Amino acid sequence: MFMEVVSIKGKKIQARNFKQLLQEELVARCRNNPNYSLRSFARALQIEPSALSQMINGKRPITEKMKLRLGAALGLSTEQIRKLPASEETSSGSASEIHFQQLALDTFAVISDWYHYAILELTYLEDFKPDAQWISQRLGITKSEVNIALERLLRLGLLKKNSKGKWMDASENGELTHLTPSETSDAARKYQVQLLALSKRAVQEVPLAERSHTSATLCFDPDDLQLAISKIGEFRRSFAREMQPKKAKDVYQLQISFFPLTKRKETL
Repeated sequence: MFMEVVSIKGKKIQARNFKQLLQEELVARCRNNPNYSLRSFARALQIEPSALSQMINGKRPITEKMKLRLGAALGLSTEQIRKLPASEETSSGSASEIHFQQLALDTFAVISDWYHYAILELTYLEDFKPDAQWISQRLGITKSEVNIALERLLRLGLLKKNSKGKWMDASENGELTHLTPSETSDAARKYQVQLLALSKRAVQEVPLAERSHTSATLCFDPDDLQLAISKIGEFRRSFAREMQPKKAKDVYQLQISFFPLTKRKETL
């Protein structure tokens, strides 16, 4: 199942099916306007909020008639709408193939948005509340973004509930992807761009005593790049192991960048 690039009002959205298109468009509108909600989206699409919520969360099938209606409300042409299957269940192939495709789709979404990982880490906090509004306030994202992320995490099995109803991180230390190299690359770029934006915001908003932003400029032989990447990875894993808190109170992001400042001679 291939990824389609759909243009909505000059904004390009990648989606494999119409359900994901609705999810991504809602998230995009929420990012542009923090006060935007699923109810606002439903009003724009001229549909009941409860029905839209069920379709976005996979609890209600999207019929071809409904897909055409909602697609037209988004300003899409009939040809654009017909290119996208309604949801993953409409794909052809065996059950195992469909499961693998859905795993790839959701994993792509997970590693493309930083807050999916943050939600998993929130479950370790001593004051964690399995509530979308609480998560929204702690992470500074909209409730709609939280609900879409929770639907993906729960359906993929990265977030689970135990017998007592407690939410548990089931991501197995972040081993999430089952993607092709090109998909992983696209997702990684989007993820890193988001992290850079968060880091910039932290420099401006978080007191120095509560963060660390440092760097080093050094001469380097590019032939040693793989060794350098390996050592950085070892440090990152060692740091994560050694800094396991007795009482988790907040979620932090460790970010290490190592890149050339000079242009290669052959490009000059």
